[in-house]
Amino acid sequence: MNGFSSSFCRFSFTSLLFLGSFAGLLLVERQSQCEDKVPIGKRIRTELSFVLVMPQGQSNPLAAQKWAKIFEGFSVPVHIRQRQFKDVAGVDQLIYGTIRRIKVTGQLDRKGSIRLPDKTFSLTDTEQLEQWIEELKIYGAQGTPEGQPLWGLKKSEFKLLHAELTKTVTQQTAQLSLSEAIRALELPAKYPLKFTTSARTHLAKLETQNKLPEMPHDLRKFSKGTAIAMVLRSYSLAFSPVRLPNESVELRIEPSSEIDTAWPIGWDPDSFNLKRLALARKMYISQMIEIQDLPLSKLIPKVHSETELDLFIDPLAISSTGLDLDKLIVNFPRKRSSWSLCLRTVLAQVKLTQQLRVDENNRPFTWITKFDPKGSHKTKF
Repeated sequence: MNGFSSSFCRFSFTSLLFLGSFAGLLLVERQSQCEDKVPIGKRIRTELSFVLVMPQGQSNPLAAQKWAKIFEGFSVPVHIRQRQFKDVAGVDQLIYGTIRRIKVTGQLDRKGSIRLPDKTFSLTDTEQLEQWIEELKIYGAQGTPEGQPLWGLKKSEFKLLHAELTKTVTQQTAQLSLSEAIRALELPAKYPLKFTTSARTHLAKLETQNKLPEMPHDLRKFSKGTAIAMVLRSYSLAFSPVRLPNESVELRIEPSSEIDTAWPIGWDPDSFNLKRLALARKMYISQMIEIQDLPLSKLIPKVHSETELDLFIDPLAISSTGLDLDKLIVNFPRKRSSWSLCLRTVLAQVKLTQQLRVDENNRPFTWITKFDPKGSHKTKF
């Protein structure tokens, strides 16, 4: 292996270079190991076994025989026996290097059904049982992450990820390209970025339409979780953590329209019992306010100056409504009010709204976006 290849693997870093029409746009994909060339399913071997515990008293030996034959067809070892004191129904998992050992302990009831804490399989549910067995083989004891809370991560796994994404951005991000902004965030290599095929296709389409903007926001001092979500937003992209079959976690980037539950651009402070007045006092206290013939583009920095609170405009909200903030002149009659109410009143005229959010470190900011009466931004752990 030459020096370049050795360095390539040692730093566990790959880059995808889009040539031609992309004019050198560099999309960075960090990967945890050079062995990513090996299919995920082959990096870890799952050894799965079942223990079915017979009910005390009146049992169902015929059902036990049928289950033994069914598991034989699945090529999964099964031990059917009387209950022991230490038996607890559930799924246990241990990992030894590249071997993942999963033991499922189920209770056979008098009707012959297998009972688990959150599942029951009758003798007619063999197809569902086989599907679950395949999930266990692929994803381990946690099962498929689809549709689960916290993106299918254990609470301990989510806390580790959240801790990494609370780290603060230290480099300037404004006026950078997508690849430059991602590099500036210095995201943790432990959680590699993965652009889906649809995300790459989407970016290629934006390039052909000359719609690849520079990052508008300076995100220094904000946490990396909120920062990457905001960077991607400028390109109609979003990300979510995805637990892979080999127990690792990647940050998957997809078009916003294709992702069900994306990592949010800031969190609702109410979800964490944070008081808005304590977070942004100058935004909510009453004072004399008057605005005369001021472009909305100049109102935003004025509110920032008066409240010492960062305000960010959702680029998708602006592009979808076709608003020109320089040409949009706003007024607010002289009266005692708060900047929060003033801003909300002015924005409502153009079907925008402002929301107080906090990043992963509870740093407050105002997010200006399209008004959505059905939208909800409360996300709880």
